[in-house]
This record gives sequence, structure tokens and C-alpha cells, in this order.
Amino acid sequence: MTRPCYDVGVVGCGVAGASVALLLAQQGHRVTVLEQAESLRPIGAGVLLQLSGQIILDYLGLSQAVCQRAAPIVRLNARHWDGRPLIQTRYTDLSPDCRAYGVHRGVLFDALHRLLKQTSAEIRLNCRITSRQIRSDRRVLLHDSQGGTHGPFDFVLATDGARSRLRESCGLSAWITPYNHGTLWIITPGTGVPGELLQVVRGNRYLLGLLPLGDELVTLYWGVRSEDLDFLRRRGLEALKAEILAFAPEAEPVLAHVIDWEQLLFTSYQHVHQWRWYDDYTLFLGDACHAMSPHLGQGINLALLDAWQFARSLERSPTPQRAFAHYARARRVSLNYYASITYLLSPFFQSDWSLLGWGRDRVLPYLPWIPWVREQMLLTVCGVKGGFLRGRMPIG
Repeated sequence: MTRPCYDVGVVGCGVAGASVALLLAQQGHRVTVLEQAESLRPIGAGVLLQLSGQIILDYLGLSQAVCQRAAPIVRLNARHWDGRPLIQTRYTDLSPDCRAYGVHRGVLFDALHRLLKQTSAEIRLNCRITSRQIRSDRRVLLHDSQGGTHGPFDFVLATDGARSRLRESCGLSAWITPYNHGTLWIITPGTGVPGELLQVVRGNRYLLGLLPLGDELVTLYWGVRSEDLDFLRRRGLEALKAEILAFAPEAEPVLAHVIDWEQLLFTSYQHVHQWRWYDDYTLFLGDACHAMSPHLGQGINLALLDAWQFARSLERSPTPQRAFAHYARARRVSLNYYASITYLLSPFFQSDWSLLGWGRDRVLPYLPWIPWVREQMLLTVCGVKGGFLRGRMPIG
């Protein structure tokens, strides 16, 4: 039986958009990617490629290309600013060959983009999609901010991030909660602490991270209340560097490269929970429907899983609408788990409620002593937890 070939519009060319466009183009669909940027270029900080993301990259044939430019991470090490341990998670406790990879987001982006360009997919740049129109023949037109029209498409995949402009046009509501804390970060030459993501905390008001990225690079991130950013700038760069160095001496090699405030980039976060992920014409994927804080390190991994699952659902469904419903059933339990855990966990590491930090310090170190709890924590960190009451999620 010959599968239908669809005209597909993909809004956004981040990890989710590039991945799903690549997979659908490989299936033979006519794919048009609409990206608001004027050029495709790698942006963003270092990320953790977890086991779940590695499986999808292996499916795409990109695992070796990405991982050879990444730094293997065998443990997550969190300690207090005064040297006392908080918690250490070893990937090898799940399986001897299990590990994460610290990787520059640009490395992953370049690998996906190069492979996408080898397909028949069309990429249109400088297209900020603002609205959707349904024609009388039930095909979809998309309108951009400059008055351009794109389509018609049989269906649209919205992968335009946490601040998606298509939600309102589609009549789909979302619960959006901005976080009070963001992150100052920088990528410099260096190795960090080889083999580990180091996190240093003081209560839940101060948080520093050092993540090796491969290519002899390392990223440093420093948690900051959004409202304190102007104060930090006025106080000056040297004062900030001295504060970070006293907090975590391991940061000294990175701080030696910081000579201008403009080198430090600030990223804010928001939690997005979209009640319904699709209608008859459009499905939302990635951060567009489930943006989270970065505390579990799952962002790109969830995006890769979303893309893979939808491509699989479309291949097995007689219509796009049935594929939308199949995708939602397959992903909802796991995504709700990760969204809930991330939302509940974040204030214990960054918030103004000091009591939460006090409670974390007295409970978290002892949880891995319970074998079942340790296993669930590992499955969660690796990105393969199937849900609150489920074990390992089958992928592949």
C-alpha cells in the first residue's frame, strides 16, 4: 500500500523543527521549513545530550558525528559552596556504558542542518509566522510579519519555541509561568572538570555550573534573579568574577577569559503547559507546547523524542489528524511527568523560598540510598522515564 505524500509546513528550525523536517523529508513528504532568522547559524549554550537523545541521533545516523565533538559526562556532581557534597549521580549505575555528553548546541544544530540540506526540504528564512488561515478546501496558509503567504499545506507543525506566535491564531490556550531566575552564561576554551557536570549551590539563591563541551570548550553558568541583572552590571565585572571565584575555585580558568561584560549572555526561562497540543490542522512540538526550566537537562532530548515520535505516528496513521492523536497518546504521559518534575524541582535550586533549599539539603542526599529510588532518578536524568508509574520508556 502506497503511503500518501503530504505538503507539510514546519514553523521554526531549531532542534525540534530541523529534526521533524528531516524525518518527514526522508519519508518522502514535501516539507517547507519557515524560520524567522535571517540566516541559519548555531546559537545557544552548552547542552546535555542524554541517553534518550543519543538513541534518536543514532536513528538519524548522526550520533557519531555529534558525540565525537562532545565531552563524555559520566557523573553529575552537586556540592555546596563550602565543599560539602550534596548529591552525585553516576550514569554507569544504570549500565556500564551509559553516559551523557556535554555538547555545544551549535554542533548538534550543524549536524542536523547539514543532513536536512541533503533532502528535498525547502528552508525559507526571514519568515516570522504570525497567523494561520484555513482555506475552503481544508488546506492551510501561513502568513508572516512582512505580509507574505506560505502554503497551502496539508498540515502544519509548530516548533517555534516557548514564545510561539501560532497559539493564539490556532485558538489553543497555554499556562505560561515565567521563572524569576535566569542564567548568565559563557563558553570559553577549557575542560571544566573532565567527565562531570559540576554544580555548586548555596541554599537555593546561588547556583553555578561547569559543563565540558568537547572541542576543548567549557560552558559556565551562574544563576541570577532577573531583577538583579542591572544591579550586577552596575557593580561591575570584576566584582562578579571575584564573587564567582570565591564561590567555586574550579571556575578560575573560565573567568580568566572573561574580560568584557558583553561576553556574558543572559537567558530567562518560562514554563509552558499547553492544554491541547493540536487541532485538525496544526500540531505543536518541542518548547512550543512544553517549555521547561533547564534543571533536568532535558530540553533538546525531549525535542528529538517529539520529532521521532511524530514521524513514527504519521507513518502508522491513515491521516494527519489520526497521527496527531496517536502522537499525543504516545507522548503525553512521559511529557507530563517531565514537565511536573521539572516544575516542582526548579524552586529547590533557584527561588526566593529559602526553606526549600533547607529541605533539599536534608532530604536529597539520602534518596539514592534507596535502590528503587536511585534507579528512578537515573531513568529520569537519562531521559527515558516513561511516567510517574512507569519504568523505562521504549525508544526505537
